Amino acid sequence: MLKIKKRNDYERIILAMLRENGPMTKYDLADKMNISIPTVTSNVNRLVKDGLIQEIGVADAEYGRKPILFDINYDQYFSIGLDIQEHSIYYGLMNLKLEMIQEGRMLHTKEGLCEDIKKIVQNILEHYNLRHENIIGIGISYPGFVEEEKLLLKKGPNINISNLSLENLTEELAMDIYVGNEARLAAFAESIIGVSKEYMNSIYISIKEGIGAGIILDKRYYSGSTELAGEIGHIVVKKDGKLCNCGNRGCIEAYISINSLIDSFNAISDRKVNNLDELFEIYDVNISEQRQVIKEYLEYLTVLINNAFLIFDPDCVIIGGKMSEYQDKIEGFLKEIMASYTCAMLKADRKIEFSVLGYKASKYGAALLAIEKLMKLT
Repeated sequence: MLKIKKRNDYERIILAMLRENGPMTKYDLADKMNISIPTVTSNVNRLVKDGLIQEIGVADAEYGRKPILFDINYDQYFSIGLDIQEHSIYYGLMNLKLEMIQEGRMLHTKEGLCEDIKKIVQNILEHYNLRHENIIGIGISYPGFVEEEKLLLKKGPNINISNLSLENLTEELAMDIYVGNEARLAAFAESIIGVSKEYMNSIYISIKEGIGAGIILDKRYYSGSTELAGEIGHIVVKKDGKLCNCGNRGCIEAYISINSLIDSFNAISDRKVNNLDELFEIYDVNISEQRQVIKEYLEYLTVLINNAFLIFDPDCVIIGGKMSEYQDKIEGFLKEIMASYTCAMLKADRKIEFSVLGYKASKYGAALLAIEKLMKLT
């Protein structure tokens, strides 16, 4: 197994430089990193020995011996990203160019989750004729509270999996495993390869059956002192309001989750819907009752977005999760409602983005979590 955790900062930066700039010589690397040639040489030699980088030719030189060009061995190492949802595991194989080269989905049960993860890994290895040593790590996204160091899926209010440790999988698979909260990992993915990659600070709001947030500060996701940062779905917005899955009343999740919108829409619609596709298929802005339901929904969402701007002052807030797929249906109305809030402490140019990775964001973030241990991504 490749010892990812033992890569030093110089090695991680060299890999990042090669990924961003393409083939480089030792002299190029020394100049970019502002370090000595001997220091670059010793680190490059270790990376070559481990098969992470390779010689690919020589660079043009006006005089003397032509310097050797080095590049990442992109066909040698990969990461696996898994996104665990209530009934399914969404998975993908990512190369060191940060491209997802295989994606799929497998149904699971709580009791068989670990076995299903092992099946997914084995299927990927067989499909691409890879060995365990070719996988630098497995990142796992979970829609709830996690303890990252303990590899513990602790509690998910909207998923029937809790207090499940994945520590034994590390030994059984002979691979490094990392776990993270789904919204946090989605935010991380958007900040590295998605809609917020040009921003240093962003808040990602995941709107699914539950509501969560990923907080990116200075290009790093923020977990909090007990790894509970981002549980914004349980901010109370209405005292003694609707009952939430957490057991409390008046949580924002009870007003802006996917299920809450569907329930509110069905309460006024002659035609009942089961999902957002059906809802927006029949949604007509000219029908006052339907428009009112969407307006009330977006007003609660606006409250949450404005609070995010007031608390964190991010460069942007990202609408993610399932709701991000309906940008064309809600963006104009949402911005109209946001413009009606005139608090002097709210900046007028609050930037709202919609996820470009969509429902795949958490899976991408999980795969990136493993790669980030190998090379600097920020």
